[in-house]
Amino acid sequence: MAQARKVKELSVVTPNKVGMLAEVTGAIADGGVNITALAAWGDDSNAYFMIVAEDSQKAANALNAKKFEVKEKDVVAVTLSNKAGAAKDLAGKLSQAGVNLDYCYGSTGNSAESLFVFATKDINKALDVLK
Repeated sequence: MAQARKVKELSVVTPNKVGMLAEVTGAIADGGVNITALAAWGDDSNAYFMIVAEDSQKAANALNAKKFEVKEKDVVAVTLSNKAGAAKDLAGKLSQAGVNLDYCYGSTGNSAESLFVFATKDINKALDVLK
């Protein structure tokens, strides 16, 4: 059964240059915080990072201490079984309930669980649907 919860997502925008992933993730690691999900991409001038951490406040403080500007946003994190069809089932429930997703990303590993993160304007409705 999926376990959904509201979490803080940290957003950081940096110049798009070599080493920025190392600098951003290094600041969080140096703050003693584990990253549970990360999405990153770049364009010609900027790099964009969306981060969910075990302790978002501590991670934000660590990033701020390194002079990164951090924005926080509420998103939904869902722990799913790490098996074929888990994301499909989740997406189907949200779709049937009329919950529109702004974006999503996730992480998996060699474990029985994966993490699916998404942003929506209907956070409370999404949480109710995924109970």
